[in-house]
Amino acid sequence: MKKTSIIKLALPLLLTSLFGSCVIYHPHNVDIPLLREKGEVDVDANLSLSAPLLGAPAFNGTVSFAPLNNVGVQAAVCLSNTNSFYVQGAAGGFLPMGDNAVLEGYAGYGFGTSVHKTEVSEDNSYRKVEGNYNLVFGQVNTGWVNLLGGIFDIGFGFKGGLMMPNFEKSLVQGNGEVVKETKLTDSHVLLQPQFMVRVGWQQVKFSFNVGYAYLSNWHDTYGYFNYEPISVGLGVHFDF
Repeated sequence: MKKTSIIKLALPLLLTSLFGSCVIYHPHNVDIPLLREKGEVDVDANLSLSAPLLGAPAFNGTVSFAPLNNVGVQAAVCLSNTNSFYVQGAAGGFLPMGDNAVLEGYAGYGFGTSVHKTEVSEDNSYRKVEGNYNLVFGQVNTGWVNLLGGIFDIGFGFKGGLMMPNFEKSLVQGNGEVVKETKLTDSHVLLQPQFMVRVGWQQVKFSFNVGYAYLSNWHDTYGYFNYEPISVGLGVHFDF
């Protein structure tokens, strides 16, 4: 294959990855903190990509805190390409088991928004999808921290909840007239497993995580209310 042919093939994929695709929801790479003691603070920051549509890179930040013995709280935010925003808060408890194992559970609420446009003709007409969603959820995490002399963590999480979207698709014509076409308002059950590995030192580690999302009864015949089931992230984790 000629070099110019490779460039022509790769460039659209790269631009799609950088500038985003028409996606409403993808798994958010919220940290699995595995708290162990009162006063512990964990901060995680990572960049993630979603698939299979090569959604825009997203920044994910999570802060977890243990204000009391066996009590944990968490706040997280996800920002993607300036047109997608998600924030969640959760509270729950954690139970250290032995020297390294932890079991923890949280219940929480999340809120997200998304806006995207798709050109449909040469007269500057485009379709616009915009709206928001609410998410109530519970999450159970388990794993092991500070293995191999403090340099290795591994964790598994399972998030389940109800996603309640309120999105609308409209046709914006070249003369500025807006024609409302259809809405997405049905609630959907969310099932979302997640896996993470951290490697480094006891207080600073590099993190790798993978999430998968399943939304029940998701019907999107025309491809405007897309969601991406897979998200992969790389970042750094601080344990104070």
